[in-house]
Amino acid sequence: MESRGRDYEQLLAVAVRVLESWGHQSPWPAVAGAFAECLDVEVATVTQIERGGARPLTWTSDGLSGQQVRELSRQSVRARNPLIGHYRTQADPCPRTPEEVIGRAAWDRSPAREVALSFTGAGHMLAVPSALTGSAQRGLVLYSGAPFSPARRAFAHRAQPLLAAIDAHDRAVAHLRQAGPRRAEDNARSYGLTPRELTVLTLLSQALPAKTIAARLGISVRTVQTHIHRVYKKLGTRDRMETCLLARNLGLTGDGPAPAPDA
Repeated sequence: MESRGRDYEQLLAVAVRVLESWGHQSPWPAVAGAFAECLDVEVATVTQIERGGARPLTWTSDGLSGQQVRELSRQSVRARNPLIGHYRTQADPCPRTPEEVIGRAAWDRSPAREVALSFTGAGHMLAVPSALTGSAQRGLVLYSGAPFSPARRAFAHRAQPLLAAIDAHDRAVAHLRQAGPRRAEDNARSYGLTPRELTVLTLLSQALPAKTIAARLGISVRTVQTHIHRVYKKLGTRDRMETCLLARNLGLTGDGPAPAPDA
């Protein structure tokens, strides 16, 4: 019980660190750095596994450059790292080690293990999925010089709801930016909307019910309703339809009319 309490304290610290980094930068560098510290690993990457292979999105390591991390990923694909093959073909939400996928003896003599050792000096890996969307799985890949203990595995498992919430928030913000790059965020700030309120508003404008929004963001329905009511108050609206129409006209959801040209 005491260990679980410490885990949740650390996860809260991770959440705060990610929220503090929110803005025009990705949350994933903060995630990778926080988990590297919490789990005491040599290297932590955030990797997206797709049908064509694996692509590192960010990483944390004092000894590896970006070019080296990308080469680690390429060579891992060529060496048929069992984690890449597993998550590319299985919709598996659970954290896994290579030993779980192919067995300890097979991993010990695997070329993929040699690749990991040559780049990171660590022969033990743990993949922690954040979310499965379409044909791509995104999550943490951790490299450790020591086997992952039950305590570290338990922490990774407890971290998954937080990772899923960060993933959902990041995808929603990416969609918003693609639809109306900086304008929606700038307009939201002018109305005093927080990043999370803007994310909820974006999902609300897609005609999603509160229950679905809560599931996507990894929060409770009650919290979603609180965000919605705060949005109503800040925009001076009374219901969902009025709020969504106004948000569109103000360019808050990225799909509204372009701003009028300067006179």
